[in-house]
Amino acid sequence: MKNSASLLLISFFFLFSHFSHAQSKVLTGAIVIGNAEVMSYKIHYDLKGNNTLSGYSISDENGKEETTASISGYFNPKKKVLFFEEKKILSTRSMTPINEFCLMKVTGTLEKRGQNAVFVGNFEASSPDKSIICEKGSIMLMSEKTVNNLAAKLPKEDKHRPKSDSSEMHSAKVRPVEWIKNEFELVSGDTQIMKLKGDEIQIDLVDDRYQDGDRITLMMNEATIVKNMEVTNQVKSYNLKLPNDSKDVSFRIIAESEGSIALTTVKAVLRNGNEVNVINISLNKGQSVTIKFKE
Repeated sequence: MKNSASLLLISFFFLFSHFSHAQSKVLTGAIVIGNAEVMSYKIHYDLKGNNTLSGYSISDENGKEETTASISGYFNPKKKVLFFEEKKILSTRSMTPINEFCLMKVTGTLEKRGQNAVFVGNFEASSPDKSIICEKGSIMLMSEKTVNNLAAKLPKEDKHRPKSDSSEMHSAKVRPVEWIKNEFELVSGDTQIMKLKGDEIQIDLVDDRYQDGDRITLMMNEATIVKNMEVTNQVKSYNLKLPNDSKDVSFRIIAESEGSIALTTVKAVLRNGNEVNVINISLNKGQSVTIKFKE
């Protein structure tokens, strides 16, 4: 967290110059996911007499992944320790299926940074879908008063950036379309045909069974995407753009090694349009399956 703190403090001046005025208490700032990705984050909460809290969080506010989740937790006033966890997704702009979201458990302390009080902590995350591997990260939040005081020190041109219409953005938060989930079991020589619903396909590959050194090759229209890749419980994702004017596309998954335990097992999750196609594959070495998308 120390390596990220100075970056976040500078980023706050530019990321959070506009805030809503809800009656609940507000802490606003950012999370650092896996020490790399920075995303805006805010919590609105009410603190009860027994120091328990409830409310909601907003991540990537006004962004294309904006998501609201309910939260609950508690505050230890003596140790200045705050704990809260996201319980469920309330609304989102993201096209990620609800059951694949990573929900955070956050623990941190209120600290003094010069004249300013900040909340600094770390989080773990988990998903209802046990095949999804969620990253840990760190978090830094400030009160709106602290952020407004810092923002007041910005040059005029930064303070007067156009502000988005908060009410308009929040009224459009709910997912525009529902995802359709299909599940298939494929073995050697099988071909699964599905309807093509868009010009981009995301493929997630994972082995949610035994981690024994299974290796595969993935091909798209007989061109190699990845060769002799070990499949583990860490999801590996590939976002693939279809060639211009393409009306169909074919994927082939080939078993290169069965590892220490036969068979080669892999779960392939293919997202296209508003569909999620979950394909469980079992192969001997040298065998393959084919997945085709057609208009």
